Amino acid sequence: MNSSLPNDDKDKAPQTTNGPQMVPAAAPLSSDSDPSKGGAGPSSPYVVGVPPQQVVVPTWSTGLFECFDDIPTLVITAFAPCVTFGQIAEMVDRGQYTCGLYTMLHAGILYFTGCGCLLSAYYRIKMSHLYKLPNDPIINILVHLICEPCALCQEYRELQARGFNMQLGVGWRNQSPEIQQSGGLMVPPKVPGGMTR
Repeated sequence: MNSSLPNDDKDKAPQTTNGPQMVPAAAPLSSDSDPSKGGAGPSSPYVVGVPPQQVVVPTWSTGLFECFDDIPTLVITAFAPCVTFGQIAEMVDRGQYTCGLYTMLHAGILYFTGCGCLLSAYYRIKMSHLYKLPNDPIINILVHLICEPCALCQEYRELQARGFNMQLGVGWRNQSPEIQQSGGLMVPPKVPGGMTR
């Protein structure tokens, strides 16, 4: 009798259980397999029968080219992007400096170097980190290089959707106490056509 052959078929019969089962992961095919590329390592078991967690992909509340939804902001941004930038930077920096100072800084960089879009791209990246928005620095810089007015209008509308009062002259200090405490982080964006209770 050969000892390597199984004596009975009990080991081959499937076992039934109720609920999710822990199934050990298969051994990696090569030593350079990476779990983040779809291969599961020997120390990462997965659960069969349980749906994966839903991941919420961060998005802007409005599109990049929805500038015509807010004509006054579009006109101001087209002719004086420094002003819109100043308003955005004051809110992103939580009133550290005034809109006027940011406006003059952007205007000076724009006048002397022609690269004011790099400063506004920096604030777009900062805003992306702060509000968990799509955060690809290269894309954010390119958006400002190619179409700075559209990018500034989108950032302005995003802050409005998060509850900021973006009227010229209001500034950080005159925002509601809820906005000042949360910085707009806890305020969910308004959904157009959403139900009210």
